[in-house]
Amino acid sequence: MGRKATGAKHNIVYASQLRFLSVKRCFLTAWLGSIFLCLRGLGMCSADFLSSLITEESQESERLKQVQLERKEQDQTGRLAVIQGRLYMEEPTGRGTWPVLVPGPRVQLRQGKGYLKGPVVLEHIQDLTITLEHEPPVSDFEVIVSRDKMKVVLKTWFRPGTIYKLCDTDFQQRLVLKAEPAGTVPPKPLDPAVVLARLGELGIRPEFIQLAELKQACLGCRDAEVVVARGVDPVPPVDGRVELVCSLQPRIPREEQGDRVDFLDRGSFNAVNAGDVLAYLHPALPGKAGLNVCGEEVPPRPPREPRLAAGPGVKLIRGGRIAVAEVTGRPLYRKGVLQVNPQLVIGRNVNVITGNVDFKGDVLIMGDVEESLTVKAGGMVEVCGSVYHASVLAEGGARVVGKLIGGSVVAGTRHPGLAKALKLLHVLERDLEQLLAALHQLEGHLSSAHCAPRRSDGYLIKLLLETRLVQIPKRFARLAELLAEEELACCGEELLDLCAAVRFIARRFLGAAPLEFQGPEEVARHQGQLRAFASRLEECLESEADVEAHYCQNAKIEATGNVIIEGPLTYDCEIVAGKELHLSGQCRSGSYHAESGIYAQTVGSKGMGITTLSVGEEGVIAAQRFYPGVRLRIGSLQDVLDADVYNRLYYVREGKLLSRHYGQGLRRS
Repeated sequence: MGRKATGAKHNIVYASQLRFLSVKRCFLTAWLGSIFLCLRGLGMCSADFLSSLITEESQESERLKQVQLERKEQDQTGRLAVIQGRLYMEEPTGRGTWPVLVPGPRVQLRQGKGYLKGPVVLEHIQDLTITLEHEPPVSDFEVIVSRDKMKVVLKTWFRPGTIYKLCDTDFQQRLVLKAEPAGTVPPKPLDPAVVLARLGELGIRPEFIQLAELKQACLGCRDAEVVVARGVDPVPPVDGRVELVCSLQPRIPREEQGDRVDFLDRGSFNAVNAGDVLAYLHPALPGKAGLNVCGEEVPPRPPREPRLAAGPGVKLIRGGRIAVAEVTGRPLYRKGVLQVNPQLVIGRNVNVITGNVDFKGDVLIMGDVEESLTVKAGGMVEVCGSVYHASVLAEGGARVVGKLIGGSVVAGTRHPGLAKALKLLHVLERDLEQLLAALHQLEGHLSSAHCAPRRSDGYLIKLLLETRLVQIPKRFARLAELLAEEELACCGEELLDLCAAVRFIARRFLGAAPLEFQGPEEVARHQGQLRAFASRLEECLESEADVEAHYCQNAKIEATGNVIIEGPLTYDCEIVAGKELHLSGQCRSGSYHAESGIYAQTVGSKGMGITTLSVGEEGVIAAQRFYPGVRLRIGSLQDVLDADVYNRLYYVREGKLLSRHYGQGLRRS
């Protein structure tokens, strides 16, 4: 401000001098006139006098112009520039402005012993030092040990560095120093000795370290995740098994069988004689322990012990390793129990005189099952006549030689709650593994924090169930609902006892019950029990039962295995098959579902009800003829046929409903 005020004042003085000079010229003109008059009177030469005045006036004007020119040359602004990476300075002249230097990103200024920050007015650049912040290369690694300590992963990453230089800039009064990349610096390889030292700090045994992979990852100078140490996996055990040497087929077909059926021929049923060997028990063999990368022993999983129990009509000998039949009858193997059931033969119709039939073995009915009657069997039910508006429940399968009209046939253990409970058991087994890992981590954190008071394991478990693992109590509550006693009233005593044990474990994780846990060992024990219960429940649900009938009308059929209709017509029925559905004649109206496939001769009709066929995601639908209006559904894809279709097999591939040629007797490939 001072310099600007001084300059303005100087200009005002100079302007005053010019105005004074003009006034002076006017005054001189008037004065000269009077002088000339006087000189004329005195006899002096006016030319000489006028010449001297003009010369003096000219010299005064030249002197003022020279002062003005010198003043303009002195008021020059100071400037700075960067040329070829070097800083140059032009100092100001006269009353010119001094240059200002501003350090930009990655630029540091130092003058003398002190660093300069922000805009700086420079007087000179003799002791000014400019330093650029280069980006150094990065070479680093991380060692990751798996949770089971069976392998170690080396994660490496490499980043090149960057060298910066000053950007060239023309002369400016205010110069901002900017840096620009001028080149890169490659990263240096990692020292394998440093990585080996880190592995040693983590307790990794040298004999498990793979040096070749480690050196390649360190010296390769590229990002990688490499397994550099592996433990010795334990040798899995050999699970025990039950070798069945008897046939479990419900009926042995004849090589040649005509249209006539001899219902009194009991030789067509599968049977064993007393003393026949039914099964051998092969005991389990234990596995061999392994070693983790820290040299600690890793025990193998416990072998699965086979279950072979003697039911009615069976005796175990030789220390329970051989099962023999005590009576003559049909052998059955369900849920680990081998039994021989004698067959119940009813030589007449099942009607109001006989009442309902409830038998644990096989049932052979020589006549019909009349309206409103129920036949329930723990084995197979065979009706040599027809079923009229009656119910047949058979765990081993059912066969109706005559007609099935308005009735229902259910074969196999088909309880939706048990299937859902089995899925939940597998999910909860993994959830408890997460609970144990979280509990171990929380205990380690609390032990390192000396100021925190020690909490009981039950309190920590309840805390985790209410914060991080809230899904576990919800799933146990759902499991208890699925396995409630009223929901499983129709199941056997063994299955009821199994479900009661699962409900007891579920209650231990609900409400305030987790506070009673004494340590993680109890949680691990319950995890093993749930695993065993899931295995037993799978055995209960593995049995497949088939249903065979000759003619069906307005009937309901449900089977865990196959459903086979051998007669000429299936009309307005509701059929569900766990595997395949075979319709040898015409299929008109109704709903038909099979998990694996539906194979029919003729499906649909003209002017009658809607016929719907559905299968699972991997299933197929095939027929020799489809009428228009037939609805097909495979998984989530569905279609309605708008024309007659002959000899086609429908399936799904890559999310599209496709078809190919289907010949008589052809099955899914």
